[in-house]
Amino acid sequence: MKIAVITLFCREWFRAEAWKRYYVGYRDDTYLHVIVNNGDPADTEELKKWFPASLVLRSETSNMMASYNLALREILKHPEVDAIAQIVNDIQLSPGALGVLYGYLMREPGLAMVSPVLLKKDSGIVDSLGCTIHPKFLSFVHNEVGRPLEEIGVQERFVTALPAGVVLARRDLYEEFGFQDEALMMYADEIDMGIRVARAGYMLGATSAAQAWHQHVFPAGKAVRSMNAAFFMGRNPVYIARKYYGTGRVAVVFLFWVYRGLDEIRSALMHRKGREFIRFGWHMVRGAFAGLSMH
Repeated sequence: MKIAVITLFCREWFRAEAWKRYYVGYRDDTYLHVIVNNGDPADTEELKKWFPASLVLRSETSNMMASYNLALREILKHPEVDAIAQIVNDIQLSPGALGVLYGYLMREPGLAMVSPVLLKKDSGIVDSLGCTIHPKFLSFVHNEVGRPLEEIGVQERFVTALPAGVVLARRDLYEEFGFQDEALMMYADEIDMGIRVARAGYMLGATSAAQAWHQHVFPAGKAVRSMNAAFFMGRNPVYIARKYYGTGRVAVVFLFWVYRGLDEIRSALMHRKGREFIRFGWHMVRGAFAGLSMH
């Protein structure tokens, strides 16, 4: 078992203490840990001090997919690495989770990538046991969401997409299919990968035998995701529809994400959530229109 782990960092020092604790929890199962700093260049040297045994790379772009690809190119220089994980810096894993995922990945013929069950912050409530890509709208439907972990028990299932917080892939996934689509920048890469894997005749799997908590460590006072996130959430499904499907599917996906953005605005106004939530919905609508013309 030779697992390389990729983690991105972008000015998230408010997470640093928690991230280091989470990393220690899976460090012994990690053969090579690659951190990509795609934020402030000055942070690179400081990261090396925080993680002296890790390989810290500096990305020249804030593009998350390009930053992942930078790490992938470095990892593939190590022929002994046979599995590659992406773990965001506010994910906490159950003890031995990487080993469980590795065993599942290598045991099941045809599996290209796997993920653990994701649990809600500091709880035993399921957030996602893999995902289903909605066949019309290219949105995520999270499996078993809201159910207690003990209720679903230990199970493995094939799924059409995996949440990007923590995944483990065979090395040859990237050697055969290529790297992440850098046009996406961030968001919906899970959908793109799910479609690519299925079209190549491979499968994705999720298991509740390994658990992860996406702790969502945000700066104090932050109540809504960034406007960039809203823009890419609206843009990228439309782009993916154009990439793989015909005009009819593109139109349906576009209208759905425009509706999603407008519904965010309606909800913000009705419940007086504040200007930031209104802006979030508006940027999602903007993103859907941008998806019609991007290349």
